[in-house]
Amino acid sequence: MSISAKAFCIILLLAAAVRLTLVFGFHHYEIGRPEPIRIAISLAAKGSFADPYAIPTGPTAHTAPLYPALIAPLYAFWGDARRADFARFALSAVAASVEYALLPLVASALGLGLWPGILAGLGGALIPLQLWPECMGEFETTWTALFLELVTILFARFLRAPRLDSKCAVRWGLLWGVGLLLAPSVLSVLVGFCAIGGWKLRPGARAAGRWLAVFSATVLLVLAPWLIRNYRQLGGVFLVRDDFGLELSDSNHDGASPDATENMAQPYYAAEHPHFSAAAAREIQRIGELAFERQKLRQALAWIRRNPRKFGSLTIARAWTFWFPRVPRFRWVFWTATAAAFAGLVLLGVYSRLAAAVLATVLAGYSAVYCVIQNSLRYQHPVWWIQVLLMGWTAYLILFRSPARTALARVL
Repeated sequence: MSISAKAFCIILLLAAAVRLTLVFGFHHYEIGRPEPIRIAISLAAKGSFADPYAIPTGPTAHTAPLYPALIAPLYAFWGDARRADFARFALSAVAASVEYALLPLVASALGLGLWPGILAGLGGALIPLQLWPECMGEFETTWTALFLELVTILFARFLRAPRLDSKCAVRWGLLWGVGLLLAPSVLSVLVGFCAIGGWKLRPGARAAGRWLAVFSATVLLVLAPWLIRNYRQLGGVFLVRDDFGLELSDSNHDGASPDATENMAQPYYAAEHPHFSAAAAREIQRIGELAFERQKLRQALAWIRRNPRKFGSLTIARAWTFWFPRVPRFRWVFWTATAAAFAGLVLLGVYSRLAAAVLATVLAGYSAVYCVIQNSLRYQHPVWWIQVLLMGWTAYLILFRSPARTALARVL
């Protein structure tokens, strides 16, 4: 067995043992029914992608379709019961463990070697700072992280040995189509990757253009069934999810906080969000979900126009909160981890500008939307693996490589 395979297995087993022990041995879990879980239960019970809110509201596109479809079989088998929730916890914990087990492969694909990734993977496996977003499985965050890891590995390899044939374009189109059905917020990462690829492949611009055309057509074909379903059942065309208006409205109003958890504790949320408010859900029953979302979008944009300074300050605060989350415990640990990760990104830029550009594109691309809507720790989790990897890279330089001093000297 190769070193990379051994590292993968060891990190996977350690991470899974730590997380499953904490969740089931020490009962660190929370049984909730946010929108994706309600939709999964509806899929299991009625076969319909529907009813994400406080009362039944019919067909929905509040979430992307892939994650509720992934966990719906658990509720079809066990019903709306604790056993299904426990199975969801276990599935999410194993998926999170794979996140850390993949870090040696990410590091190797970026040209950093296995050992920075092994250090990062072991650290992430043994120190479960993000246990709740990793293991509760209430949202698609863990699976989004896995998707971003996978495309980073494949994109780094693609940049080293570009293939511009149609078969390659179709494979990439299928992969990104699935990714958008999991989490449309990865679209900005795709745009960033296209920019890097375009710069790297500029001598063969014509071939790259043909590749991009085939890729784009394949992505649209993957998305087409969902888009058609939404047009027929909800009455409009939009990119995968229709809830941006609601999210923007919940994030931008008098008394809004940049932190989602703080917003949920306010009376505004209880009165306006259909997950908590039966009155808001009845409004969806009356006018339809898409009309409700467009109404919320107009409401949010009107508030932003009336309060440009407040919106600007909220935007800055949200950008800060995404990277320095307002967690109730161990806040200094999370803030130190973020600072160390950004320092590691600077050091990586000295060693490999391309590797740093790829990781920075994922970080900046995925976090961009959370400058205009509320966020919390779970929103950060899909890029947490990059922070862990960058900390592992810095530790590797300091512990095992004398060139670390040279790199630090160049930076300072």
